[in-house]
Amino acid sequence: MADSIVVTVTPDGPLKVSNAKTLRYCGEPLEVEGDAWLCRCGQSTNAPFCDGTHRKVGFSGTGTEREPKPITVWEGRTMRTHFNPNACMHVFSCKPLKALREAELAGDDAAAQEIMKVVGECPSGALTFERKTAPSEPEPPERACDVDIMEGGEIRLQAPFDINVELQERQPADRATLCRCGLSKNKPWCDGRHKARKDFR
Repeated sequence: MADSIVVTVTPDGPLKVSNAKTLRYCGEPLEVEGDAWLCRCGQSTNAPFCDGTHRKVGFSGTGTEREPKPITVWEGRTMRTHFNPNACMHVFSCKPLKALREAELAGDDAAAQEIMKVVGECPSGALTFERKTAPSEPEPPERACDVDIMEGGEIRLQAPFDINVELQERQPADRATLCRCGLSKNKPWCDGRHKARKDFR
């Protein structure tokens, strides 16, 4: 798509982000002319931008080979949700789902709408849903910016994007979280390991 964010994962180097209309770092807007080169080794002195430190520290930009975990499917009356644990980065915005799913199974149609909203707020796209019937979809959540670089955390893509690596299974095309701390075993995707770095901003 012509208007999509374009993310280029460079080998053992930074992320090149093109076409992003709005970027934010630690809650503050970023003024960027042209492409943004974002650090993903987690050791740049010019965060969130790359300063070439990845070459000095011998950063490896590839993830660790591991056996993928199966996708979990929940069947409701009017909808189903899918959870891909391999994409999850553990921000736990999904906590309300247990009670909402019980309510949906008990016949509460409003609970289905709430489930869709919660799934839509999942930053990594690990959660997705399908309707079994055809009632109206909820309004998509408002996003503060196209690319939100979280303080001490991940890079959130929050608009349609193209990326030069294979998407994760059932990955939506408008939500993803990318590692910038250098610790993820699922690079370039975030797996929540930035929480182990207390000095990371």
